[in-house]
Amino acid sequence: MRRVLSLVIVLSSFAFIGSVSPASADDTRLYATMTGSAERPGPGDPDGIGRAVVTVNTTSKQVCVVMQFTNVTLPATGFHIHLAPVGSPGPVVVAFSAPTAYQSYQCVSVENNALLQNLVANPGQYYINLHTTPDYAAGAIRGQLQAG
Repeated sequence: MRRVLSLVIVLSSFAFIGSVSPASADDTRLYATMTGSAERPGPGDPDGIGRAVVTVNTTSKQVCVVMQFTNVTLPATGFHIHLAPVGSPGPVVVAFSAPTAYQSYQCVSVENNALLQNLVANPGQYYINLHTTPDYAAGAIRGQLQAG
C-alpha cells in the first residue's frame, strides 16, 4: 500500500511536466517511469520510484532532464542515459550530475549528432537510471525512454 501511495504522489506531481509544451520546434520530449524492478542486472531498490522527462534539442545539441523520485536513499552517485533495450544493461551515452535532492533539472551539451538523432528516432533503445551508494551502486531505479 505504501508503494502504491508513493507512486500516486510521484506521478501526480508530474502533471505539470506533461502540460509544459516544448520550448522550440527543435525540442523532442521523451518520458520514463522509473522503478527498482526495472533495473538490470539488478537488484534495484524495491521501493524506489520516479519519473523523468528528457528534452532533446538537436539544433542546440542539448539534452535536458527533469526528474523526481522517492523511496530512494541519497546520496546519489550517478544519473545517466544508457543505450540498451528493455531488460538489458548498457553503456552510458549521456551523463548528468548526480542529484543532491529528490528532484533535479539539468542540461548537458552533447556534441555527437548521430547519438542525438538516434535518441529522438528510437527512444526505446535507451533508458535513464539513478545510482546510489552503497546499496545500489549499479543502479537504484531505471526507466526505458518513450516518446510522448
